[in-house]
Amino acid sequence: MQTLYILYLDRHHLGDDLFLKSLAQHFAETDSGDPPCLLVHGSGEKVERTLEAKGYFPDRTEGILDVETEEQRQLVERAVRETNQDLVAALTDEVVSTVGIQGVDRNLLGLDEDGVVTATNVGWLAALIKQRVVPVVSALVDGEEGPRELWAADVAVALADGLSASFDPVVCTLTTGDQPGVVDATGRRDEISLEALPDDAVPDPAAVRRLHEAGAAVLVTNLQGLLAGDAPEGTRIMTK
Repeated sequence: MQTLYILYLDRHHLGDDLFLKSLAQHFAETDSGDPPCLLVHGSGEKVERTLEAKGYFPDRTEGILDVETEEQRQLVERAVRETNQDLVAALTDEVVSTVGIQGVDRNLLGLDEDGVVTATNVGWLAALIKQRVVPVVSALVDGEEGPRELWAADVAVALADGLSASFDPVVCTLTTGDQPGVVDATGRRDEISLEALPDDAVPDPAAVRRLHEAGAAVLVTNLQGLLAGDAPEGTRIMTK
């Protein structure tokens, strides 16, 4: 079965304009749809700056801002949508075949009775990927008061589960440095246990833990490791 690489974009990378430009350029330099990739993102640091400018300083719990008012919820929703549009615009400017998808579109994302994120209506998404398109999916789900943000790590897990009938999904998390994976004195590690993964190797260790605990296949890499070689390379997190 063909491997699908689900790229989890953390807040650190989303807030870096130079990274976003590099992301688009790396995709432009590869053959369209090779390897098959899907990008997943939340609001990033942009929404925090927006809220702070209005005098709001919410904390984050499991990657999600603790909004308290309808105005805050709307600001977060707008920031997530704008982040999606920015990513798609950057890729489109480099002539990458891409499509922006909000998690609320076509009932893509939902929550089960236990509050777990689900992605069940994925047939149309799988068809896009097979057409060599790069989907950019935001972590928005319909709530009682309107669309709200989910933790993008949970969305990545849900999409990996939902698309597993069509692909062999691997969730990719980006390193903090310029190496395609975890590097020690012996060189790049092909695999590593979650316990041995240095906290400073990735910007969001909590997301890597969540992905691993959910049973997802996880590859720690960078843009060069994911897109520049004959096949993606990096450090795999050992499965349970």
